Amino acid sequence: MFQEKIINDEILAKMSLENIFKIFNDNVFPMLNEEEREYCIELQQFCIDLQPKIDKSKDVYVLFPELGKKGYMQRINEWKDFKPYGMKKEILLGTHISFLDPQLELGRVASGILCANPTFHYYHYGGTGDTIYKVQDELLSGQKVGCIGITEPERGSDAVNLTTICTKTDDGVIFNGEKVFTTNGPSADYFCCYGVYDEANPRDTMVQGMIASKFGVKTERLKINSVPRVHIAHTILDNVKVPMEYVLADNGLGYVRLFEGLVPERLSIMGSGIGICWSGLINGIIYTNLRQQFGKPVIRYQGVGYGLADLLTKATAATSLALQAATIYDDQILFAEKPSKEAEKWVASISSQGKYYVSKLTHDICYEVQQHCGGVSVTDNTPIDELTDVSKIEEVIGGARNIQLLLIQSQIRRFMRLI
Repeated sequence: MFQEKIINDEILAKMSLENIFKIFNDNVFPMLNEEEREYCIELQQFCIDLQPKIDKSKDVYVLFPELGKKGYMQRINEWKDFKPYGMKKEILLGTHISFLDPQLELGRVASGILCANPTFHYYHYGGTGDTIYKVQDELLSGQKVGCIGITEPERGSDAVNLTTICTKTDDGVIFNGEKVFTTNGPSADYFCCYGVYDEANPRDTMVQGMIASKFGVKTERLKINSVPRVHIAHTILDNVKVPMEYVLADNGLGYVRLFEGLVPERLSIMGSGIGICWSGLINGIIYTNLRQQFGKPVIRYQGVGYGLADLLTKATAATSLALQAATIYDDQILFAEKPSKEAEKWVASISSQGKYYVSKLTHDICYEVQQHCGGVSVTDNTPIDELTDVSKIEEVIGGARNIQLLLIQSQIRRFMRLI
């Protein structure tokens, strides 16, 4: 199980996933209704059953079919007969999969949300044909792997002014360009990619295409030590021709879909981060309550106990924020007969604030817990070091810290229009 075990057997037994869920439930269940609690219990049993089957020497993609069997590749949208669904259910799903395996959660979000969510938008806005339904089913069953191609070598936070050039033909669109940090890329069967017909006029000419790897996509895996079981790539589109039935949004509509997808994607990433926060914190709470130093539990020392109390307060506040944002998204946008424009503006704003705060908090909590727990927490004897590594990627994926602050700053400036 471990390369070399040094943790006390009694402590290790107490740090079981089942016990961690008990502490999580005690803190979070009062924020949930009965349906949501039952959904969490179902998720927890799934995680407890799957955990013994996880081989950390293998890439996460072998586990996708296990998620697909239960409809757990995503839960924002209705797919087949899997219920319940909605943004709040997706937040809770991401939280629990992060408890189970944070690297699996990173790969799941890239495939099930970033790549698959646009397939629902395609049909919502009148898309036709069975091709994209087939792609959707393959991705959400976990039989195929997806990734998203927005970021380019010279276009990080600037998602509008893309240099990937599209050329329209009689029967499709040809993509030429490069994408980078394409999570799941080397293992991906589908790439949801963006390009423009006119580099000088990206907003009116942006294209969103679902590009199958068989169309000639080339990928080179990047060396990212933090997540060895997740493939993140440099992706090359060299005269890749995409048939029209795989084009999700054409003639500038790609720009609309790009930004429409950012809000649910950022909220989903908040769910992943909430799970990392609680997993790191609860493992630290259990360990420091049981580990003795100078004749008493480590948590009895102010430097440890007070520090964990501070982190608990922040984790609870972040969870409340994520659940409230998801509730408003569900009630006033996703399930509303007529979506609220005010709610859309608020959720767009809070998704940036929440993504910034929760992602930063994942790192803060994991780092501080390691200091409180000591040397064992940087070994593989606890999940804390893996959580710390994944937290670094969580803070960048979906929009790094400074781009979120830039967006929040813009929101602050708009406040002056109110007076």
